[in-house]
Amino acid sequence: MRRPTKTVKTAKRVTKSVRLTEAEAEELAQLVADTAYAEAALLRQWVLSGMQHFRLTEAIRAYQDGRLDIDQAAQQANLPVAVLLEEMAARKVAVIDTSEAFGAGLTALREAFGQEVKVESEP
Repeated sequence: MRRPTKTVKTAKRVTKSVRLTEAEAEELAQLVADTAYAEAALLRQWVLSGMQHFRLTEAIRAYQDGRLDIDQAAQQANLPVAVLLEEMAARKVAVIDTSEAFGAGLTALREAFGQEVKVESEP
């Protein structure tokens, strides 16, 4: 009995181009030569990594400017709140200590750690 062939759909890819100086292109070629990866695969990985870094940086900036609460910043960075807080700690970014600044993120943290976190309001 013959099994039906499964068709795997891959996401449609769009080609983008980047212009590099000759020195940058040579450096890229040297980086790629020392790996078993194709240049296109590494470039894609680096672009995606750079995009995530940019989203994170912008989300933290918006949080610091007061445009987003911690939950909204985590959503913008496409990260769980706990991971965003770790990233902020690593960057030595101050976390606003009012519960309103956390929005739904404070509730999510309470649920994640399974305990009641008491936040006192300032008089």
